Amino acid sequence: MPRQYVDLLSSLPYQANPFVHRRPPISAVQLEKRLTMLDFQDRNTVRSLARIFYWGRLELHDSDEAIVRDAQRVTQNFEPEDMREWLFWRMDFRTVVAALRRRHAGHDAPAANTLWGFGHYVHQIERNWGHPSFHLESRFPWLTEARNLLEADDCYGLERLLLSTVWNYYSRQVPDVAFSLSAVWLYLSQWDLVERWCSYNAEQAKTRFDDLVASGLEQPLQELRKIA
Repeated sequence: MPRQYVDLLSSLPYQANPFVHRRPPISAVQLEKRLTMLDFQDRNTVRSLARIFYWGRLELHDSDEAIVRDAQRVTQNFEPEDMREWLFWRMDFRTVVAALRRRHAGHDAPAANTLWGFGHYVHQIERNWGHPSFHLESRFPWLTEARNLLEADDCYGLERLLLSTVWNYYSRQVPDVAFSLSAVWLYLSQWDLVERWCSYNAEQAKTRFDDLVASGLEQPLQELRKIA
């Protein structure tokens, strides 16, 4: 059992449900410092995975094809097996959400051999583009609700549903080896969700506060507390 994993994981605080707590248990700066306990190869692996699999880490100019190619490159012959399974699940999830959003935007089904998605369900989605849930509702029980929220333009509700779905998935996973790179990655994946939701709530609160001030309310802070 490599000592670096024991030292790192033992130093990290417990992560609770992001929808209950308002801030991550450890800041990004502090977490980055802790990751220096890993060797050079593991740090590079974590950074490569974060670039593709962290929530919202992708750049606006990244094309679907570039994202898919990066995912294929990183996951090809990837070990350990438990991490590989989590990464494929995450890409399946992202592909289904991307399909919902593409269709909602009025796009036709992607042309054959187009690199727009990655994972086990790309071809099924293409074949069932006209079905409300791509005939995947039994595999992804959250899909129908996600579609309804998207059609209602409920961005906040959709973001919460998607984040909670991924959080619940990661919460059920157990690394094959307790102190390992897999355990580190599982922690980082959950931390990313906590950080994203707390940031999202902060953005929502600021927007609401600005609206309250602009509307001339005398007690915007009191009003803001109602949604905090």
